[in-house]
Amino acid sequence: MNLSELLDRLCPPLGPPGREEEIREAVRELVEPLAHRVETDRLGSLRAWWQPEVRPLVMLDAHLDEVAVIVQQVDPAGFIRVAPMGGLDKRLLPGSRVVLQPRPGQRVPALCGLLPPHVGKGRDQGKALDWEQIYLDPGLDDGEAVAEAGVQVGTMGVLELGHGLLGRGCYFARNLDNRAGCAVLVHLLERLAAEKRELPFGLVMNFSVAEEVGLRGAQAAAFDLAPDLALAVESTIGETPGVEAGRNPSRLGSGPAVTVADGRIVVPQRIVDSLEMAAKRAGVACQRKLPPYGGTDAGAIHTSRGGVPTGVVSVPTRYIHSQASLLKLSDLEAMSELVWAWLDGAEELL
Repeated sequence: MNLSELLDRLCPPLGPPGREEEIREAVRELVEPLAHRVETDRLGSLRAWWQPEVRPLVMLDAHLDEVAVIVQQVDPAGFIRVAPMGGLDKRLLPGSRVVLQPRPGQRVPALCGLLPPHVGKGRDQGKALDWEQIYLDPGLDDGEAVAEAGVQVGTMGVLELGHGLLGRGCYFARNLDNRAGCAVLVHLLERLAAEKRELPFGLVMNFSVAEEVGLRGAQAAAFDLAPDLALAVESTIGETPGVEAGRNPSRLGSGPAVTVADGRIVVPQRIVDSLEMAAKRAGVACQRKLPPYGGTDAGAIHTSRGGVPTGVVSVPTRYIHSQASLLKLSDLEAMSELVWAWLDGAEELL
């Protein structure tokens, strides 16, 4: 399956933090025919193993979850108040379509209401609403009908505008952070299986939960797995019009972005070098992500136990943490090639 087809499979399932059942099962369906062993840890992260009995151990990580909203209150008229789960910008909510998930597989659509300018106070027009002012309208008669639909305090949901190809070689979806990384890990596993590849180390691909609320799944997984080397495969902020060059962490079309330092990690120089050398061996472009923006599961993995040498490589993505982010498939393909080449040379880092 190519990466666009994998995104078609991996972007639709919902995956609010701590509620990753749908996307975990979608990944499981893809990796079980390929991996030597597949398991789920106690927090819900999925592990796909290649040569599980071999040591030393290399860990590749991509998180399953996505930013979301959580229901705080359902009022008697049936309107729903929400709060953010992860770094969701409140400016996005008014006028958006939200899909609530009472249980895995269930969907309750709603709209985020916005006061029309005809009846609003002029001084309030154009201002970002506070979370306390934001409400969802599921189009149901009252609070009792909302409860009958399964929505209650603690129900989570996501902003949704669909997914698919756009323009020339671009792909959009609400959750490319980090279904893009998940797609790359599955793609690599497909290559390993197709080639029946033998590696000089064990490899575990960890699809982690709850990254958006504090890197929690990766923290638990890294402690349990005790890897000797790790790489977080991620999505990062792509350049946006109106932002000066020095504040754009990466640029679309310039290949995957290698992290030197961000808000949670300073990557060892030898790992930065190894990723850039891997790009050269693979014949793909790469770029350095501008520090110190962001943070990834690498921030939790590298401090686990006695420490784990850990790198980060990311696909540039515009408008992350919104209802429609955007990447270039050529960058995603280059990231897959880079990580494949990096695995070829990873023995030297162990």
